[in-house]
Amino acid sequence: MLIGARVIRRWPVESPMSTHSYSSYLEIDKLLSAQRSMTDSDDELLFIVIHQAHELWFKLAIHELGCAIEALHRDRPSNSDCIIAFKRLSRVSEIQRVLIASWGVLTTLTPDEFHVFRRTVGQNGASGFQSVQYRVLEFRLGLKYRTVTFERPLDGSHQTVEFDIFSNARTDEDRQVLENALNRPSIYDAVIHYISKHLPMFGIREALASGYAEPYRKKLPVFNAWRYVYQNRENEPELYQLGEKLVDLEDAFRRWRFAHVATVSRVIGNSTGTGGSTGLRYLRQAANKLLDDPMYPELWDVRNAMFSPTEFDLKGAGY
Repeated sequence: MLIGARVIRRWPVESPMSTHSYSSYLEIDKLLSAQRSMTDSDDELLFIVIHQAHELWFKLAIHELGCAIEALHRDRPSNSDCIIAFKRLSRVSEIQRVLIASWGVLTTLTPDEFHVFRRTVGQNGASGFQSVQYRVLEFRLGLKYRTVTFERPLDGSHQTVEFDIFSNARTDEDRQVLENALNRPSIYDAVIHYISKHLPMFGIREALASGYAEPYRKKLPVFNAWRYVYQNRENEPELYQLGEKLVDLEDAFRRWRFAHVATVSRVIGNSTGTGGSTGLRYLRQAANKLLDDPMYPELWDVRNAMFSPTEFDLKGAGY
């Protein structure tokens, strides 16, 4: 090559069959044809778009959590796997912020505007209770359950109803998706697995359950490991940051639930929910439950112990 000669880069020429336009790559036509209003209401489109957007973000959050779980749940995880998890969990946190902010758009819907098309939502059989992806997202985060209990208005009082999410799945495929997600490790299961490999002296492996389908219960070895990490964060920076990522996740999930409560209160008040529940009361109970029974209990107990080390009582905390 001559010095000073102009270098011309030649990029591979793609055939017309392999090229995509913005519209074809993103399948915009298919995406924009999925909003089908059932009434003449000009506000129904808002309701549909908000919930479809939620489902798309759920899909991405489930994917990102799956990548983080895979990285941390290896037989021989390394620090590089922890870095991969940081990236994925940070992305999930940003997704959660978008989801929380999106409730603000729905609050522009007034009760009388919603009433016009509401019968096509819940009273026609459609309800957020039926969202398979939302259940899978909760399973990935660490909330494991097979039934949901709520109260249903009945003759001036309330009837307690146990809703089995598996028997009420719309299709066999949906039911299998739920079963698979329930029986696979959550992000907290994966993190505890990673810690058990990195800090074997706490005996975490011996305290772990054999399966993943049951609700997680706090364990003293896990608490001791997290307390060690937070007391020695300079020596265990990866684990410390991993713990903070989990706190971010649960904190954001709590905020999403409370934002949902506030939105429902503004749009339908104390009316019966679209799934037949007591609506606002059920959502409020579900939101408060995360404060009383957190997804990552040892992390919150460690925070309590850090703030009041002389007052924190292991037995009183349930260990």
